[in-house]
Amino acid sequence: MALSFEEFRSSLLHAVSRQGLGIQLTDAEAQQVAADPQASRSWYEYWLSTNPQTAAPAVDASSTPDASPTAETIPLGGHDFARAATSASAPPAYGGGPAEYAGHAVPPTSGEPQKKSRVGLWVALSIVGALLLIAVIIVVVAFTTARHWTKVDTPEKPETFHSEEYETGLYLVSDDGVSPCAVDQDWTDCIDAMELQYAGACAGVELVPAAVTLCGQHRAEIDRMRAADSEGSVVASLGDFGHLTRTPETATRQVSNDDYEAAVTHEAVCYLGFLGECE
Repeated sequence: MALSFEEFRSSLLHAVSRQGLGIQLTDAEAQQVAADPQASRSWYEYWLSTNPQTAAPAVDASSTPDASPTAETIPLGGHDFARAATSASAPPAYGGGPAEYAGHAVPPTSGEPQKKSRVGLWVALSIVGALLLIAVIIVVVAFTTARHWTKVDTPEKPETFHSEEYETGLYLVSDDGVSPCAVDQDWTDCIDAMELQYAGACAGVELVPAAVTLCGQHRAEIDRMRAADSEGSVVASLGDFGHLTRTPETATRQVSNDDYEAAVTHEAVCYLGFLGECE
């Protein structure tokens, strides 16, 4: 049996009738659609497009406040059905009609959810931007206030020394007090013996001050004996000048063990007082 537009519109207000028509709307949504002629017309045309076997009489356009798409009657197996001039398979493009095929809820007519979505996006972006700005500030502060210092990895190893004896280049001269001459020895021979002692110990080398004094005394004695020499003179008695012995002078000095090791260091950096290498 054909279902007119007014009958369809009235059926929207009854849940059982809506289910029979295959219209998936809540009571509140159905009341909203039924109260809006344009929305009702949109749902009616949508219902016709999904139920081609159902015929409906043509509706006078003047019966509704708003103009609606014209319909044409196409014979099909001895019956007629109304088809909107616009594409029946496409859902109505204005609010209040079905948003999708097969019973979806009426889409919201206001832009409130979209506004809320945009607000949430801006809030999220603001939070991310604030966090990035804080991170940049922390990095700048860390680098501008960084403290550079020298860290010792291995301490310095001081040089050590050992004692060593060495010759100074000077010579010591000692006198043993035993005269190189003898009693009744020829005076000239005694002078020669004294001269031999002097030459072996005091000549040709650098002496320490004490040795210089001792050798000077021997030199003076030899010169005195030469002045007193006479033909046939012999040694009557022995004096205090004896044999001379020369030895190199030695001293003690500290010599390095060549074991000095410099400290091993590197330049350390401390950020914000606790990041990096801090003392």
